[in-house]
Amino acid sequence: MTWLAVLVVLLVIMIGNVLGRSLSQVTEGAIQADMLLILVGVKSINLLVTLIPLGLYLGIMLAHGRFYRDNEMSVMHACGIGWFDLMRPTAIVGLMGVIAITALTLSASPWAARYEQSLKQTMREQSTLSLITPGKFIESGEGKIVFFAGNSNAARTQFNDVFMYRQSEDDRPAVDVARIANYQVDPDTGDEYLIFSDGQTSVGSPGEANYTITDFKSQGVLRPRKEPSEPRLIRKGKTLDQLWGSTDPDDRAELQWRISIPLAALLLALLAVPLSYTSPRGGRFGKVAIAVLIYIPYANLLVLMRKWIASGVVPAWVGLWPIHLLVVALIIFLLAKRVGWRWLFRRAV
Repeated sequence: MTWLAVLVVLLVIMIGNVLGRSLSQVTEGAIQADMLLILVGVKSINLLVTLIPLGLYLGIMLAHGRFYRDNEMSVMHACGIGWFDLMRPTAIVGLMGVIAITALTLSASPWAARYEQSLKQTMREQSTLSLITPGKFIESGEGKIVFFAGNSNAARTQFNDVFMYRQSEDDRPAVDVARIANYQVDPDTGDEYLIFSDGQTSVGSPGEANYTITDFKSQGVLRPRKEPSEPRLIRKGKTLDQLWGSTDPDDRAELQWRISIPLAALLLALLAVPLSYTSPRGGRFGKVAIAVLIYIPYANLLVLMRKWIASGVVPAWVGLWPIHLLVVALIIFLLAKRVGWRWLFRRAV
């Protein structure tokens, strides 16, 4: 199907964008390389929620545009196939998209959000040393610790040409420079240590009276530990039952959004039928630009209305329905423009 081809193209483009950002985080040491593909796969599920309606919309536009370009649409009209006859198979294809999006928004997407949150929480709690890339400065503790190693062994338990910036016990800046640093874990307490060998420690700022420089043969530095806390469930990860019973405006807005996306997919599929009309000389892509110009404000208005519901500007019971009604009105107007208002109402009755 054309819309599946369009969906794949859009998905590849967006995954490439996500992959590029994730690769930069890997080089900076923010995430582990072996977690890269897992995170990209999880994010792809959320991408499908927004890409399926757009892919369905553009796919139907391109398919119908080919009918007009090859004069097949004229033949179908001559055989008695009218606009409502074209709407029926389009609605069936749209319902397929609605079913897929409903499954994503109600089940797969919240699960992906929870799984992504769990992965990020695990990476925050794991040892910073597992994220070290030789030759790169690694920050930890919101910039309170900066570590650099020229190279390391394969297990990353021994580092050479080490630099470390930290805060001393009296909150003064301290810099450790050593030829070798070994990573050790206390088996009883689980505390993580870096044992520096053949190095120098400077504490304080140069020029201060209490600025000290100490040469050492061996020195251990304890990595600060944080007690693992139960992360607060992000809104995208909440189940439908949790959102339905909530009185929080943000949860109400999220619920309206999940209901709105499948409906938007169906409306876009139906809108593509009258919008795709073009003369044979117009070409297959004659109305694609107009279709995109309609889609952008539609999507932006849905996002804006969602924010207004979350902030309390718009009551939750109003939801996103006014934006959808505008699209329904546009569909009726385009159909009436092609077949006439009188014929349209007679057919509807």
